[in-house]
Order: sequence, then C-alpha cells, then structure tokens
Amino acid sequence: MQIRQATLADAEIVGRLICDVQQLHADALPHLFKPADDPALFVADCRERILVNPDGWVFVVEDDGEAIGYVYAHVSERPENAYTYARRMIHIDQISVKPDYQGGGYGRALINAVFDLARREGVERVTLGTLGFNTQAQGFFRKMGFDVFTYQMDVYLKEEL
Repeated sequence: MQIRQATLADAEIVGRLICDVQQLHADALPHLFKPADDPALFVADCRERILVNPDGWVFVVEDDGEAIGYVYAHVSERPENAYTYARRMIHIDQISVKPDYQGGGYGRALINAVFDLARREGVERVTLGTLGFNTQAQGFFRKMGFDVFTYQMDVYLKEEL
C-alpha cells in the first residue's frame, strides 16, 4: 500500500474514484445527488477545481499500482467574532475507497495521511461531514477518533402535484 499526493495529471484517476461515493449518495438521496453516469464530469471538476485548489490536498492510496481510493482535504478558517474564537482546521471534503477494498485499511491510511498533513501544517483540528444515511462511514469515522460536533438537520418540503 502506498499513499501519494495527487497532481493535476491524476485528474482522470481521482475523477473515476469519485464515481463510487457519488453513486452511493445518488442512490440514497436521488432528489439531491446526481447519478455518476458520466465520469468525465468528475474528471473535469478535479482538473478545474479540486486539484488546483492552493489550500487543498488530494491523496491517493494505491496497491500494486492500482488506485484504490482518495481523500480531498482543504484548509478551512473561521475568523474570530463576538461568539467564537478564530479557528483554523483541515476539512475532509471527500473520501472514497472502492467498495471491494473497504475494510482493508485503505481508508485508515488516507485519514492518517490527513492527520499527518494537519500536524505538518500546525493545525490541531480535522473536520468532516457525513450524511445521515451513511452509518457505515459514521462507524468508520468514529473508529478513527472523530466525534459528533454539530448536527445539521433539514426538512424536504416538496410541493404536492
């Protein structure tokens, strides 16, 4: 198993890895998430937004030269205001491991790469979000030391036809 930082040349690899988690979201919440029918859309997003973010990092985990998963994390800063102190954190925006490889330590390696990055950057807090339906991911994140910090709730008000 090898972890490496992705470059712009990896847009195709990362874009295709995005498809698994995108489809998981689309299957669970089709009124919010588009299906992963066209990997070219995700490849373009990687090339135009994700891999060129100067405040972001993408790590790819490979095994025997095959890309198994990725994580995209970026700096998030909140200025001090009347209610809270200033804070700087690294936010895990996206993470995915191919379904057939889950449970093999690849996700753990990706999260640990982000933890190492945070330490190098002098950042004490790593955050992420997960959708309510994804209890498998929530269990994994808890095992990695994450705990619920806030709950974001919503209600879907669809007009009746």
